[in-house]
Amino acid sequence: MNPYFVGLLVPIAVSLLLQKRRKVEKKRGVPVDVGGEPGYAIRNHRFERPVETHWEGVNTLAELFEHACKEYLYMPLLGTRKLISREIESSPDGRSFEKLHLGEYEWKCYAEAFKSVCNFSSGLVNLGRQDNESVAIFAETQAEWQIALQACFRQNITVVTIYSSLGEEALCHSLNETEVTTVICGRKELKKLIDIGWQLDTVKRVIYINEEGISAEVSIAQNSTSWSVKSFEEVGKLGAEAPVDANMPLPSDVAVIMYTSGSTGLPK
Repeated sequence: MNPYFVGLLVPIAVSLLLQKRRKVEKKRGVPVDVGGEPGYAIRNHRFERPVETHWEGVNTLAELFEHACKEYLYMPLLGTRKLISREIESSPDGRSFEKLHLGEYEWKCYAEAFKSVCNFSSGLVNLGRQDNESVAIFAETQAEWQIALQACFRQNITVVTIYSSLGEEALCHSLNETEVTTVICGRKELKKLIDIGWQLDTVKRVIYINEEGISAEVSIAQNSTSWSVKSFEEVGKLGAEAPVDANMPLPSDVAVIMYTSGSTGLPK
């Protein structure tokens, strides 16, 4: 045989044998009886059964938040920049826009946030919230938004999230369709609620997030509607003074009903 071909074939044969041996050594699959067609179940050798969650005993969003707060007690979680001033500026094309001047970030650590969540969740119950009632969060993204969300989860309250930019018709549709009884909102959102208050069938309570200039809207809401109107801080204080045990949800419970922006018609 030509020495050239021998020299070419020998390395190839050796390489194939080594690859086959490595494949055999790396094999991790074992045959199991799973019913139906014969097949393989592949798992990490450290686990004796299928893993449904990343952490043992953490099966819901409420349990996940509590787990994270215990794990990262004093790590920063929620950062807020306080409003210092506003000013109106004009662009070269003649349009006007509002410019905000904000301070430095002020942080809540996980432990502080968890305390706020527990207080607010207790406050919601103390306000008279009943089983199967849903709560809408109708506000810009901010620390209070997340605190309210997690507080609802701890009491197994279904949260309805609504874009703060929705118009009156879309807002009314969203609140009535989900039969919301409590709305958490900011200043601009409270004004929208007041304007459509007579069309809302189930709203009983409004919790407003304190913002500059909100007192006028609060006064109107208190005098022109039958709603119970409280500030975010008042609800948290109510819960701190009269704590209520958590009513943790099951994995099968509904956590969130999330509406679209309604850009192509009514929100879905």
